[in-house]
Amino acid sequence: MFDFYSEDFCQKIFTTKFLGPWSVMTVGHAQVLKNETVLDIGCGTGEAARYAAKLSGPAGSIYGVDCQIKLLQKARKLDPHCTVKWCKTELANLPFEDKTFDALVGSQIYQFLFNRDLVLQECHRILKPGGRLVLNILSRQELCPAHNAVIKALENCNIHATNLKKLFSQNDPVTIGNFISTHGFKDISVVRKTLETTFLSSRSFVTTLAKSDPTILSDFKKLKNNDHEKVIEHVTQELHSNIVDAGVRVLSTANFVFARRR
Repeated sequence: MFDFYSEDFCQKIFTTKFLGPWSVMTVGHAQVLKNETVLDIGCGTGEAARYAAKLSGPAGSIYGVDCQIKLLQKARKLDPHCTVKWCKTELANLPFEDKTFDALVGSQIYQFLFNRDLVLQECHRILKPGGRLVLNILSRQELCPAHNAVIKALENCNIHATNLKKLFSQNDPVTIGNFISTHGFKDISVVRKTLETTFLSSRSFVTTLAKSDPTILSDFKKLKNNDHEKVIEHVTQELHSNIVDAGVRVLSTANFVFARRR
């Protein structure tokens, strides 16, 4: 089942169809202006940072930080004109002066933070007064029906899908807003947005999702060989109403958080 796509190829598809569009929406929600200084936290391969660089222009200053060197290496390759300054660092100890940035953005990173308190303290510290913090965080898995179908299919095969479920582990907008408010932020709003993408087939979606991240792939590796097709069959049945001429429609819903530093 997972032999006909390389992990790099699947990561590219997943970025193009999922992470990239969410990142663009996040930067748009931040309303990045010309000449602004912006930081992309947990930047991964840098989709949000590169888009912010287009909006801020040559006089702006855009930074992307992540703790994974392999992702930063890819980000640098995708930024041949060096429009972004890339930096390997822990998000709980950012190497920037106080009150440096006009805006901070983070796409699909909040739910994976082990030290969320420290990261938000750092975000508050390096933002200018009135500076914007914008995050997008996947909502409940039930509002992402294709992902939910994959999780249910794995569970039917007695796989807990622990790592895949982490994508949806911080899904309550009230809890998120209240937590951010305790770290010196104001004017907090949390709104839901839905992204629609199309994959060639249910098999293509499952394979791409499985290989989009090593931790998620570890869930799939627990499957017995004869269970791979059961997962595909279950997802295909669950998404039968989403089949279109171009393939299968995949809907995902995220909470977009907007806040300003006090």
